[in-house]
Amino acid sequence: MKYLAYILTAALLRLLSLLPRPLLYLHANLLGFVLHRIVGYRRNVVSKNLRNAFPGYSEKQISETRKRFYRNLADVIVENAVIQFYPRRKLEKMFSFKNPELLHQYYKQGRHVVLITGHYNNWEWASPLSYTFQHLVIGVYRPLKNRHFDRAFRTARTRFGADMVPMGRIGRALIEYRENETLTLTGMVGDQRPVRKYVQYWTEFMNQKTAVFTGSEKLAIKMNAVVVFMKVRRLHRGTYEAEIETITESPKETGKFEITEKHTRILEQLILEDPACWLWSHNRWKISYERWKELEGKD
Repeated sequence: MKYLAYILTAALLRLLSLLPRPLLYLHANLLGFVLHRIVGYRRNVVSKNLRNAFPGYSEKQISETRKRFYRNLADVIVENAVIQFYPRRKLEKMFSFKNPELLHQYYKQGRHVVLITGHYNNWEWASPLSYTFQHLVIGVYRPLKNRHFDRAFRTARTRFGADMVPMGRIGRALIEYRENETLTLTGMVGDQRPVRKYVQYWTEFMNQKTAVFTGSEKLAIKMNAVVVFMKVRRLHRGTYEAEIETITESPKETGKFEITEKHTRILEQLILEDPACWLWSHNRWKISYERWKELEGKD
């Protein structure tokens, strides 16, 4: 049954990928309306997050931002659904890097790179463009439960030479690549909600006390890798440009949680440029700082 569901879904997505851009985004408009007005997908979570993040917003501003968020979410869903069928020449027109020479420089210096980004605009589209860089691009991901969809997900993002590694074995994989003298660029999403028992760092983010995932920092220090942040901006609908900003070239010389704090601040400023482009449906603040202290038995 799972395989049949995969076959039917793949066939529908293939047909969707053949549509000209205006028709593709017409479907995205419909999906956004359904998610927002019909299904109400996590609408309460979205509204709560926006109100807490922007206490100065009027209800009209909250409503307008929420509406634009669902449109952005629908675009990302539709775009990621068809990306596996797009040829390289088409992808290059839809996603580009503003300053790839920065990463070329680190490759010439023989440096590994940890690239951090956030759930902002279409962060997923960077993985298939691995041919842009000289480094071996590695995407860290959580395997899907359906093995057929999981395989399709990995195939779509590795068809130009990247590697997709499950989060649980990324450390081992990078050690193997280092032993083989393969320079890697490891992409990680830094604004995930960490598992409660592994929470180590809290900071102020979007006007709220927030637990921050520290795995990117630990990995960079272990590998002595350059740490960069990828800012993905929408130039116009269906076209994105990524800008690379260096956080540190000397991770072992940074203070504890300094890298984590810096990439959190960069993301926050990016969100403030256009709040609707962040993933507000993610229950980022499921557990408050006070509740965490209570559960962990901390004073």
